[in-house]
Amino acid sequence: MAQVDIVSLKENADPSKRLRLPIRSDSGRIVGELQCIDRSMLDEPGLISDLTAWRNQSMPFFLTQFTATEERTRSWLESISLPAADRILFVICDPDGNRLGNFGVCNIRPGAAEFDNVIRGRMSDIRNLMFHCGVALLEWMFSGLGVETAELHVFSHNEKAIGLYKRLGFAAAESLPLRHTQEDGMVKYSIVDRSQANASFDYLKMELSSERFRQSQPAALPTTRAPYRTG
Repeated sequence: MAQVDIVSLKENADPSKRLRLPIRSDSGRIVGELQCIDRSMLDEPGLISDLTAWRNQSMPFFLTQFTATEERTRSWLESISLPAADRILFVICDPDGNRLGNFGVCNIRPGAAEFDNVIRGRMSDIRNLMFHCGVALLEWMFSGLGVETAELHVFSHNEKAIGLYKRLGFAAAESLPLRHTQEDGMVKYSIVDRSQANASFDYLKMELSSERFRQSQPAALPTTRAPYRTG
C-alpha cells in the first residue's frame, strides 16, 4: 500500500499546495477538480454553509439523521474529519471554482478503503459529473493509496445511487439488515441480526477490485499522467 500521509494532506495551510484530483470527461478533457478539504480551505466563504446545506438535503440517506448546523459541521471537520488518519473529504469544483458537492473516502486501511459522503449539492452543465468524480477518486484510491478493493455502503432503496455505483463497476457483496430507532430528535439505523431488524430496507455493501476497475476504465489505470497533484 502506498504511504500517503492523509493527516498531512489535511493539515496543509497553503491553498497552492492543496491536493487536487482532476475530473476528466470521457474524452479526457478536464471538467473540474476534487479539492481536498484541508486547513487552508476551512475559512473559505460559504464552505461550511454549503456542506451543512448538502448534509441536510441528503439526510434520508445517512445512518444517523439529524438537522445539521454550521457550528456542528465546523466542529465535525475540526475535531473529527481533519485529524483522522483514515478518512479524507473532497469538494467537487467546476473549472471556475464553484462548489458542486462533496465526495469522500473513509475506513482507509491496508488493502481497502470506502466511498463516503457522496453528495451532489448543486446542478451544473457538466454531464455525468458524479460518474467522472467517482472515476477520479477510484483512480487515486487504487494508484495513490495503493488499495486493492474499494468498498461502499448504501441503503438498498437508494436506486439512483446504486445505479451510479454499478456504472462505476461496483457489485453487491452483502445485504445487512437494519434496525430503526429514534431518540432526542435523531433517527438512527443500526446494523443488527435479521431477527431484530425493523427497517423496510437493508444496508447494501458493494465492492470493486482494482483489477475490475482497470478492465472497465482502461484509460484510468495504469496511467502515464500524475494521478493527483498539489497546487
